[in-house]
Amino acid sequence: MSLRVITFDAYNTLINYGKELIEEIAMNITKYLKSLDIEAHFDHVYEIYMGLDREIRLRRVVEMVYVPPMDNVRTFLERLMRKYNIELNERMVIDVANIIANTLLGSGNVKLNEDSQYVLMEMKSDGFMIGVISNVIFWSSSVTRKLLDKFGLSRFIDVQVYADEVGRAKPHPAIFERAYSLLTHGVEPDVAIHVGDGFKEDLLGALLDDVIGVYIDRTDSVVSSGSPTELIRCRAYAVRRLKEVLLIPHIVSGCS
Repeated sequence: MSLRVITFDAYNTLINYGKELIEEIAMNITKYLKSLDIEAHFDHVYEIYMGLDREIRLRRVVEMVYVPPMDNVRTFLERLMRKYNIELNERMVIDVANIIANTLLGSGNVKLNEDSQYVLMEMKSDGFMIGVISNVIFWSSSVTRKLLDKFGLSRFIDVQVYADEVGRAKPHPAIFERAYSLLTHGVEPDVAIHVGDGFKEDLLGALLDDVIGVYIDRTDSVVSSGSPTELIRCRAYAVRRLKEVLLIPHIVSGCS
């Protein structure tokens, strides 16, 4: 019996969010700071949050750096409080971390990708072992686990692996190795695929770990005609929609 495994990125692959969620987080943090008599401005909160987010994403690709979520929340607040010449305390770090997590869990701006449940169900019925490999920045893996439960996806997923549990972030091979080790129990899989919306974190990360990579290219940056598009023969593909991932096992079945 063949062993086939597929892993998915979590955010903007299975679960979608955008600028509206970040604005909601920034607004809730602003309200909290004002409750402490800190006259924070929404624009400052939003800009510092987004600036650090971009910096972290760049560092983990260029330097393979991983930083725990609480440290990132602390850095965000340090930069923000420096702007207002206010001393940061640990209570504020804990409170803001909870605000970010609770906003994410309760927000209407976090939505299930319309194809997620169908794709996972089809992959499961086709005999695939399914995993999730996700990075973290400002909230812990426990938040993502709760969201996958909330949206009814957990029942299809065999293994969930997160950067804060491994101490490494995509594209580092270690996080992929942990997931595939748990999914295969050391047995060499016949097919191993990773799917995500990050060109460097997901596609290149998969290739670094000798896994077939599938990049969800919603902006047509690499998909110029038909989808799926083969980027590297039998190794790397791009699709416009998550549902098109269902075609990849058939395509790679011709690679031997």
